[in-house]
Amino acid sequence: MKFLTQFSRILVGILFILSGLIKLNDPTGFSYKLDEYFAVFSQDFEATQDSLIISANFNEESFISQIEVFTSDNTFPLILNMGNWEAVNDSANSANLGLNVGTTNIFDTQISGDSNARAAQLKVNVSLGDKSISDFSFDLLGPDSTARSQSQERSINLSSHLKQDGFLAGVFGFLQPYSTALAIFTSWGEAIIGFALLIGWQSGFSALMLFIVWAFFTFLTWYSWIYNKVTDCGCFGDALPMNPYESFIKNIVLGVFVAFIIFGYKRIKPLFSNPFGVKLLTTLSILMIAFSLYCRHYLPVVDFLHYKEGTNLCENMTVPEGERSAPWKVTTYIYSKPNGERIEILYDSDQNSFSPNIEAGWTFVEVAGEEIKEEAYEPPIHDFKFYNAEKTNDYIDDFFSSDQKLLAVMYDLKQTNTSSLKRLKEIAKKWEADGKVFWALTASSPEEAEAFRHEHQLNFEFHFGDNTNLKSIIRSNPGLVMVKDTCLVVRSWPSTRLPKYKKIAKIADK
Repeated sequence: MKFLTQFSRILVGILFILSGLIKLNDPTGFSYKLDEYFAVFSQDFEATQDSLIISANFNEESFISQIEVFTSDNTFPLILNMGNWEAVNDSANSANLGLNVGTTNIFDTQISGDSNARAAQLKVNVSLGDKSISDFSFDLLGPDSTARSQSQERSINLSSHLKQDGFLAGVFGFLQPYSTALAIFTSWGEAIIGFALLIGWQSGFSALMLFIVWAFFTFLTWYSWIYNKVTDCGCFGDALPMNPYESFIKNIVLGVFVAFIIFGYKRIKPLFSNPFGVKLLTTLSILMIAFSLYCRHYLPVVDFLHYKEGTNLCENMTVPEGERSAPWKVTTYIYSKPNGERIEILYDSDQNSFSPNIEAGWTFVEVAGEEIKEEAYEPPIHDFKFYNAEKTNDYIDDFFSSDQKLLAVMYDLKQTNTSSLKRLKEIAKKWEADGKVFWALTASSPEEAEAFRHEHQLNFEFHFGDNTNLKSIIRSNPGLVMVKDTCLVVRSWPSTRLPKYKKIAKIADK
C-alpha cells in the first residue's frame, strides 16, 4: 500500500502539473471550453414554458359559441362565451383568429366549423425571445360586416404564468463573462496540486483538493460524452487530442490512483518544512499566473493549434492516400411487396449495392436503421471556409490561388480589440498597394460585419467562417496570419503586437 501510494503521488502529481501547464499556456482556449459549458448548463436549467391552446367550439347550428384559452397543463383555463354568431352561409361558419403578444402578431388564421366539425384548435408556444411577455390578446372577427360587428378582443396577462428559470441557470449565466479568470484559476489549481503532491505538502489537504479537481473534470468529460455537448470547441488543438469518451475513460483510470492517494495520504511525508513548502508553492503560483497572463495578452508560448507557424494548410486539409474519405455505412430499408409482405433491404455504401436486390413492384416504406462500419478520416483542418454573406459560395480556392496573403481573423466583432484596427487598416492598405491579397474572416453576422466595417471605416471586406474554426486559427481577436508559398503559415501576430508594415514586407520578401 505504501508503494502504491508513493507511485500514485508521483504519477498523478506529474500528470496534474503537465495538464495544468498546458492549460496555463493557452488560457484563452480553456476559457472557450468553460464558456461553452456555462452556456450549455444555463440552457439546461432554463424553465420549459407551457403552450397556450386556443379552442373554438361550434354549436349545433355551426355557430361559434365559445372560445377557450388554456395552457397545456391547465394552469389558467379561460372560457369566453361568444353568444350566437350569425352564419355566413348555409354550409359553414368561419372566423379569423389573430393572436398577438404585445405588438407582435404571432399568426392570423381562419377557423371554421360545420355540422361535422364542432371544434378547432390552434396552439402557440409562449416562450418567445427573452420571455418578457406581458399581454396576450386575440381578436375574433367574422368574415362579413354583420359578424365583424360582433368582434371581440380579450387580453390575458401572462407574466405571472411564465415559469421561472432554475437558480443554477442564473448562476451559470453569471459565470460566463468570467470564463478567462476561471480558466486561469482552475489551471493554476490543477498544477499547484501536482506540485504539492510531489513535495508532500499538507498531504491531507492536498488529497482533498485533488479529489475535488478530479471530480470536476470527470463530471465535465462524462457530461460531454453522455449528452454529446462541448465536443469540439477549438480549445487545445494537438495538445490534448482526445474525444469526450476517451477523456472520461482517462479520468476513470486516473481515479484509481487518486483513490490510493486519498486513502493513503498519511503515508506521504513532506520533503520540506511547512514554511518552506508554502514559500515554494507561492513562488510557483506567481510564476504560473504571470506566465498565463502573458499567454493571454499575447499568444501561447507553445502553439498546439492546427494553424501554428510552419503548418502546411493544404496538407492538413487533405485526406491522406489510403485513408477513408467517406464512412462505410450499412443502411437497412423496409420495402413492401405487392402482397403486403415487408422485407428488409441492406444497402452497403462501400459496395454501392442492395441485398437482396429491389424488384419491380416493391414499395419503399421506411429507413429502419443505419450502422457505421468504419468512420471516415477527418483531416486536422476540416472547416476552413470563406463564405460570402449569403453563405452560398466558398472562396477557399481563391484564397489558395495567390502565393502570398494576409488573413485577419475576428471571430466575434463585438469582442474585437478595436484599439488595434488603426494599425490593421494601415497594414491592409500597404499590403494591397503592393499587389497582394488581404483577407478578413469573421463568424459574426453579415449585418454586424457591415455595420462594424462602416463604423470603423475599414478598407477591407469580410468573409464568413465557422466560429469554432476561427477560434482555432489564432488566440487573438483580431489576429493576423501570413501565408506564403500558397499554403504555408509563416507568422502569426496578436492584436496586442501587430508589427509595422516594414517588418511584414521584410518577412514576405524572404
